[in-house]
Amino acid sequence: MRFPLFALAVLFLSGCAVATSPAVPDNVLFVGNSFTYYNNSLHNHYRALQKSADPDNPVAGRARSMTISGGYLREHAAGLAFMVNEYDWDVVVLQGYSRGPIEESTAESFRSAARKAAAEIRAHNAEPVFFMTWAYTGQPEMTRQLDDAYSAIGDELNADVVPVGLAFATVTEERPDIELRIADRKHPTLAGTYLAACTFYASLHGKSPEGIAYTAGLDAETAAYLQRVAAATVTDYRNRRQP
Repeated sequence: MRFPLFALAVLFLSGCAVATSPAVPDNVLFVGNSFTYYNNSLHNHYRALQKSADPDNPVAGRARSMTISGGYLREHAAGLAFMVNEYDWDVVVLQGYSRGPIEESTAESFRSAARKAAAEIRAHNAEPVFFMTWAYTGQPEMTRQLDDAYSAIGDELNADVVPVGLAFATVTEERPDIELRIADRKHPTLAGTYLAACTFYASLHGKSPEGIAYTAGLDAETAAYLQRVAAATVTDYRNRRQP
């Protein structure tokens, strides 16, 4: 199934408009590093949200991750070529090294790797989707830098961007009592991974995750708040990027 990004459909759920394609991807590959694989991997929480949202209907397809500890996007070239040739994917999520897109010494390498990866993915009838990562603790300026970098490559390649970093920034400002990063100030806590999964659900499914029973073991109030932020962030970001 081809996953047509940037369709004009606007879906309304729980008072939150999420503009996205009406097609929901069955097969999703997450390519990245420890930001993706922490806490039993983002793809597992994304899949759990899918299953919990409609427990009477089995989830079709597959969700998998391909990660390298501390990996840059360019380091996945060989593995990505194998994975898209070996399996049929609807969406391949691309997550770069956390500062890779914004450091002067690595930004062009990130953009070059993104272009090559997107071409490889589309050559196999799938769509690239970029994973906008988050600022480190105490470095809020990273949020704008990562937003600019991921939005620019998304616009250049006409590819969707999932604004996880913007959702992190909102929670960090509104609810500093919810720890999204572990003591190293970079990697996600379980709440951070859950927020990322909710943001992917809202973006790829075109509807809010609000009300989904799966909480990844978080308390109900925290999970509900993170679901709400994820939905609002995707809506705001999509509205900003649409002509």
